[in-house]
Amino acid sequence: MNAKAASIVLMSLVALFGIAAIAAADEAAGADPSKTSTEWRDDTANLEAVRKINEAYERMPFSREFEGVLDDCPVRLEWRIGANLPLAWKGGVAGLIGDEIIMTGGLWMPDRANLTYAYHAKTGTYRKLPPPPVRPQYTQGACDGTRLYVVGGRGAGRRVMRLGREASGDWAWQDMAPLPESEGAGRWLAGVGIWRGKWLFLVGGHPTGTPSEKRDSPQLPDYRLALNVPDAKWERMAPYPGGPRALILSTVVRGKLYVFGGSHPDPVMRANQLTLAKKYGLNVPYNGVPNYRDAYRYDPESNVWTPIRRAPFPLLAGYAVGLDDRYILLMGSADYRTFRVGKTKGRQDPFWSGYGDRILCYDVERDNYAHVGVMPYGVATSPWVCDGKRVYSFGGEPAHAYNLNTENVAQIGTIRITR
Repeated sequence: MNAKAASIVLMSLVALFGIAAIAAADEAAGADPSKTSTEWRDDTANLEAVRKINEAYERMPFSREFEGVLDDCPVRLEWRIGANLPLAWKGGVAGLIGDEIIMTGGLWMPDRANLTYAYHAKTGTYRKLPPPPVRPQYTQGACDGTRLYVVGGRGAGRRVMRLGREASGDWAWQDMAPLPESEGAGRWLAGVGIWRGKWLFLVGGHPTGTPSEKRDSPQLPDYRLALNVPDAKWERMAPYPGGPRALILSTVVRGKLYVFGGSHPDPVMRANQLTLAKKYGLNVPYNGVPNYRDAYRYDPESNVWTPIRRAPFPLLAGYAVGLDDRYILLMGSADYRTFRVGKTKGRQDPFWSGYGDRILCYDVERDNYAHVGVMPYGVATSPWVCDGKRVYSFGGEPAHAYNLNTENVAQIGTIRITR
């Protein structure tokens, strides 16, 4: 064999084994769906179902459903299921630091435990990390790749904390500047965004002390904290233009904070909902808590909000994930039921039940939305994490009533950029 031929063979082997190594690493993030299935969900059947549903959606232009939207979606997601969480979880904060996705706050069911777990993205295994110094319960936060930030929460009051590695390599919590005294008992169901090294934002939310379906208090102040100023304090931002709003979706792209949707109870609608549900088992629109389509962009340099194109349908309790510094994936949710193969307590039909499962892709350059497809399981209040190659979701709130309406599923979507 001459040198040229040997070189070609060598390059072919490198390419072959390189591709195999990449594929093996990709598979390592998943698990055997026959082993992750539970009493209430069949992961093998549902992965097949989601492939078929998404294939059907690909054959139908998005503009056939909604006017003015984009038919050419730049993103596709290929789904698998990861190893189940050690405990069912919802309403917390997650972020990628190194090769691990850190999860904290929220409610770890069934005992509402105060825990922190790390998921190793390459091995698909979990380990415990130090829990927060207070019990945040439902909370909000963000991650900058080196630290995970937790801002207030239903059980944290004004506390703001971050988790990261010390010089020794140990994980440790640090207190940051607390929210202003006027924050009182704190808030939950708010939106948080981070511009690494510059700003930490807190927008909207529901005041601690009442259920999210009931609210008499006015709009909460929106705050920002300068991360590049020593001993900085939280300062007021220009008010969010959407008014009082909880369960919003938010993220930062190109130094701007984007906020989508949310919900806010209407007292008359809610009273009618309770009356009709009790007397006849009927519902009013949105169960008396209207959901919203409006969306806004905040520029911290000018302290100005700008309306952007409304989403094609209402969004709430989902998650916004930045991708390639241009796109924002809006990962569910919406206030409608979705079904998969499995069980729901109190129902005879063989279905797992959850909430909105559709995924949108917002293009910040085109100011418009495309339809990505559906996720395996439509769960609410589940933080999504993106490493540039995949998106991950852990737990979340379904509607099947198992684990006090809490999931232990790990959803993993491999990203394919199509343009």
